[in-house]
Amino acid sequence: MSASPAFEELFVRHGAASFDKELYRQAMLGGCGWAFDLNSGVLAFRRPHEGNLQLRVQVLGSVSEDSSTWLWAWANPSAIPAELLTVAHELRTAYADVPELSTPELPITAQVTPQRIAMVACGIARAGCTFRATYPRGALYLLIKDPRYKRPVRRPLARILRVFPRFLARYAVADQRAALVHYLRFYRLDVREEGRRVIGSRSAAAQPPFAAAEPLQVVGEFDVAGRLIYLG
Repeated sequence: MSASPAFEELFVRHGAASFDKELYRQAMLGGCGWAFDLNSGVLAFRRPHEGNLQLRVQVLGSVSEDSSTWLWAWANPSAIPAELLTVAHELRTAYADVPELSTPELPITAQVTPQRIAMVACGIARAGCTFRATYPRGALYLLIKDPRYKRPVRRPLARILRVFPRFLARYAVADQRAALVHYLRFYRLDVREEGRRVIGSRSAAAQPPFAAAEPLQVVGEFDVAGRLIYLG
């Protein structure tokens, strides 16, 4: 199954920011043990030198390794509490014309993967990040939407320079130029396009004192096919 053009467009819009959020979660909580209680909708992380972090989540869907399929949570015959399905239902309703967000069960392909679906959902829902809760022969995909989950980024431009090339190396992106534009706007940068260049900038006045070494702009250059050839 090839991805629909509408889904590809949503991935271009939200993919880089969601990938950024995932890297941040892995850095902060990747080494922690975890437990998920489906009845309460609480995902708990056991932090070695701090107290446990308990976060409210939404359930997006599940993946089966046996059938290589994605099943939306609202189509799951298991008893998932209704309050954990709010985001999944909202996506289904708002994007009824996008097969990947409205079809109960989907075959997993190179273009339509659980991670891509979760990344799109994370961006649309403005969630903190996603989480893959594994179990034998499958996994639940969760969306962390809890104000207790903090993600302070003090040097966004430096982070963009590190993260965006990694995003392109990990995922095939239909429009790399548009993906960068959306990613820059995610960080509320001023964006302008000049020929084959995309420039994201922030004023010196907006720089916090601890980010004195932060660059004031990010410049991306693209070839005629819209592929990134320079970022600095």
